[in-house]
Amino acid sequence: MGDGFSVDLTALSDAANGILDTMDQMATTRVEDLEPSSDQVGHDALAGTLGQFCRRWDIGVVNLEKDVDAVVTQLAEVVRAYSGTDEAHAAGFRGVIGRSTGDDPGAP
Repeated sequence: MGDGFSVDLTALSDAANGILDTMDQMATTRVEDLEPSSDQVGHDALAGTLGQFCRRWDIGVVNLEKDVDAVVTQLAEVVRAYSGTDEAHAAGFRGVIGRSTGDDPGAP
């Protein structure tokens, strides 16, 4: 039989923060802003194709941002749920172990 199940709440929080940091970095420059001009590329058709690619790529990044928001929200909810459960169980143990008077709750 295994050792049981454990959750690293710090790792979950770090994952959410890392995702948010990455998205913040991506937000400083839109892919659409990278669209080259004909002068920069030296060819009108190539500039048009690159521009279309950048616009589509930007749409993909916007959709990714929406998905990331959902992932971060769920990670935060998981951390809250596990933290709340851990705290509730710890409080219950403190109540049992910390009694200095009364009947022993572990006695048959």
